Amino acid sequence: MARYEDELARKRMQADNEYQRARNQELVKLQEESAIRQEQARRATEEQIQAQRRQTEREKAEIERETIKVRAIAEAEGRAHEAKLAEDVNRRMLVDRANAEREKWVAAINTTFEHIGGGLRAILTDQNKLVVAVGGVTALAAGIYTTR
Repeated sequence: MARYEDELARKRMQADNEYQRARNQELVKLQEESAIRQEQARRATEEQIQAQRRQTEREKAEIERETIKVRAIAEAEGRAHEAKLAEDVNRRMLVDRANAEREKWVAAINTTFEHIGGGLRAILTDQNKLVVAVGGVTALAAGIYTTR
């Protein structure tokens, strides 16, 4: 009977050991699965963070492209506006120079005609000068006629 009890005790201990071993294996398996899930969650989180970073970089690049485009358009419009203003200034300067030149020539012509008119008036109002002028013109005409 002692042998039977001893054998029962050994079988019980062996069953307890197998139960503990199975339980330990189950715990190890659960821990491994938990570690795998944690690693997968960590990887998924890391991938999500990387995807967000890439998206942020794409958005940043798009904003920068838009900024460059807007800046280029604004600069081109500014240059066009400056060119138009410069063209207006150059045109006004050219018109002013042309007006000044015209006024100078008109003044010179008026002065010339005033001198000629004053001379003719002096000749026509003074009898002696008129006689001398008519005689000079007649002598000039006669000289030219006789030369030919």
